[in-house]
Amino acid sequence: MSCATDGGLCVPEPAFVKRLCAGSFPDVGLLLMSKDAPFARMYMRGDTDGWNADGGASARARLYTDEEMLVLKRRAPATNGIVVGSGGASFLVMRWDGNCYTLDEGELSTKAPRSPRHASLPFRFYSEQTKKALLERPKILAAYQARGKECKGAMSGEVSKACERADAALSAAIVGEIRAGLTIPTPETIP
Repeated sequence: MSCATDGGLCVPEPAFVKRLCAGSFPDVGLLLMSKDAPFARMYMRGDTDGWNADGGASARARLYTDEEMLVLKRRAPATNGIVVGSGGASFLVMRWDGNCYTLDEGELSTKAPRSPRHASLPFRFYSEQTKKALLERPKILAAYQARGKECKGAMSGEVSKACERADAALSAAIVGEIRAGLTIPTPETIP
C-alpha cells in the first residue's frame, strides 16, 4: 500500500478511492485499517449523521464521538455557488466497516482519543478467506461463538439486547486484533 500525498496527509491513490467508495468492500476496509497501513487517521469530535457527498454506495449512518476514521482525500472548500456547512475544507473518510463518508474539517480531530471507537463490523459480509483468517484468532473465535449462542443465527431484524452486546463484542475483538497487528489476506476483490 502506497501513499498519495493530499494536503500533507498520506492517503490512498485517488483512482482507488473513487472505486472503493463506489461499491461495498468490507474486506478492503479491514486491510486499509490494519496497523501497518500508512494512511492518515482522524477521529470524530462529536456525534453526527454522515453520508457520502461524493456519491457512491455508502448509506446514511450515525457516526460517533471518538470514532476512528481513515482519511481517503481532502476535499477543497467551494469557491463559488452556495456553501453548505462551515465553508472550509472537508474530508472523504472511511469507517472500519468499509463505508465512505464526507465530513467537515471541524467534525474531525487528528488527536487520537484514549480509546478510539469503531463502527459495527459486517462479519457476515466478509469473504470466506477473511472469515477464516479472523476466526484463527482465539479472541475473535470466542466472540464469534458467543455471538452465535446469543443471536441463535439471527443476522438482521429485531434481536435481543444480549445479541446486540455479543455482536458489539465480536466487532471489538476484530478491531482489537487488527490494531494489535493481525493482517488479513489480500482480498480477492480489490476496487
